Amino acid sequence: MQEPIISVIIPTVHLSTIGRALRSIAAQSPGFVSRLEVFVIFDGRPPWGAQSDHQYPYSLHFMGLLPQQGAATARNVGLHFARGHYIALLDDDDEWLPNHLARTIPLCEKTQGIVYTDAELYHVQEGWHQPFRFAYQPSMLTKTSPVIPSTMVALRQTFSEVGFFDTQIPAYSDWDWVLRASLKGLPITRIPEVTTNYYFSPDSTSSHSQDLIPELHKLCQKHHLRKVPVANFAKMITDPWFQRWRVPGP
Repeated sequence: MQEPIISVIIPTVHLSTIGRALRSIAAQSPGFVSRLEVFVIFDGRPPWGAQSDHQYPYSLHFMGLLPQQGAATARNVGLHFARGHYIALLDDDDEWLPNHLARTIPLCEKTQGIVYTDAELYHVQEGWHQPFRFAYQPSMLTKTSPVIPSTMVALRQTFSEVGFFDTQIPAYSDWDWVLRASLKGLPITRIPEVTTNYYFSPDSTSSHSQDLIPELHKLCQKHHLRKVPVANFAKMITDPWFQRWRVPGP
């Protein structure tokens, strides 16, 4: 019987950092790399020759969308074509540490739910980095989400139960998805270990806070949430308002 396949979905709008992400996938434990299929979904037409420019020890698929569809649509396209028993997300400017799949996949199988890890957040513009450690609490999801998408792994069946990402709120579609999963009672488990490097820069969608206000309003309306501050993962580390959920470092 063939081993279950792990599908990795990467939305992207450029090639400037995608190589780092793809190399980090190739650096995973050998027992996992041979079971991978990776979908790189371009928001716009993939650059000519992209498929032949990279050689990696896994099945690599480049796909394109009409421009300006957003990460939520890109992830949904990847989910549509994914054959894996497990789904892992990775953003184009992030990277996994070599132990990421070895730590998350066994626990995902054990819990039959969603698993996420801590991350090291690098603020590219300001030149600092700090660990992003937030424990999961169902009530917390009415204020913010502790899950950086690049740290998350889930069963394919979990996506079937929760549904696709909401393309009407692309900047908050990951928070919305985790909240929907929680409301369904699905297990969400944090691994208190950094297995991902998350890079925050002026190019990050979440760095344009004023542009996020309409989408945050839609999210609050959808889930009947009280008013919450516009935030991103970098602000969650530095803003005292979020300190109540942060996990102290060792």
